[in-house]
Amino acid sequence: MDDKRFLEELVKRYVANALSREELDVFFRLMAEGKLDDALAGQLDKESGAGAERVKPLHLHPWSTVSKTFRVAASVLLVLSIALGIWKYNPFQLLGNKVLVVTGKGEKKEIKLPDGSLVWLNESSRMEYPRHFEDHRRKVVLLDGEAYFDIMHDKTKPFYVEASGTTTRVLGTAFNIRSYHFLKSIWVTVTRGKVEVQKAGGAAEPDKKILLPNEQVYYDIDTREIKKVTVNSANAVAWKEGKLLFDNERFGNVIAILENKFDVKILAEESIREYHMSAEFASTDSLPRILDLLSLANNLEYRMQDHQITLSKRRKTI
Repeated sequence: MDDKRFLEELVKRYVANALSREELDVFFRLMAEGKLDDALAGQLDKESGAGAERVKPLHLHPWSTVSKTFRVAASVLLVLSIALGIWKYNPFQLLGNKVLVVTGKGEKKEIKLPDGSLVWLNESSRMEYPRHFEDHRRKVVLLDGEAYFDIMHDKTKPFYVEASGTTTRVLGTAFNIRSYHFLKSIWVTVTRGKVEVQKAGGAAEPDKKILLPNEQVYYDIDTREIKKVTVNSANAVAWKEGKLLFDNERFGNVIAILENKFDVKILAEESIREYHMSAEFASTDSLPRILDLLSLANNLEYRMQDHQITLSKRRKTI
């Protein structure tokens, strides 16, 4: 296949969302170098002519007389519009030299990083990482949500995860980070190895915690307080096995998680939100089933109307 046909086929397959991640790298590199200008303009010709028989033409200059600069600019708009359409169902998005991974509700994604490390991204999450790590360090950013990391050991390149005001540093280990925007706290839990967690930009010793297996750091976003506790780390990663598990969880957090998962609003007085509870559900369990069991275990009752639920303490019967 000659160069011209190769470029035309590359653009055609991009429009059809049929490129692999490696081919996408080639596509955007060639576009940045201007080598796709003619192929993009040709594709725009086809897109513009698709409805020619159905639409009465206006008395404008023929497309062939329009300047190449204008055609290329229009082609770029075509690419952007296509990319916006792909965004809805392609979890991997290229942003320059970075990759953004997005998961929707009920969706999980396994990611292989450039160094071979693995990440499992929980539902309703966003993570950003470079297409190629730097020579002296490896860094990813958990923008929102929850992720389990299994990091390849490399003592010459420490691995960092930034998440909502915290930085987790590792050499080679496995750990979980929960950092959803609708929760007021961040949890880092170690299942294997050792990590160091500190407030982003902070160097003072009280801001820094060393974690071993079955240890967890709790960071309060509002107060910036950071604490270390002992836990069963298996509970923190139960979501990987399709479980919705709460381990001595504040009820306010449970409510926020259910609101996000089921797109509902749950009303409850502050005293109920301060309850602590432990429970395990399948990720496929319905909201009524979950509310039934939570209410029974905590002597509560609920009322559901449309997408709003009111939780209250159960009234004593006479």
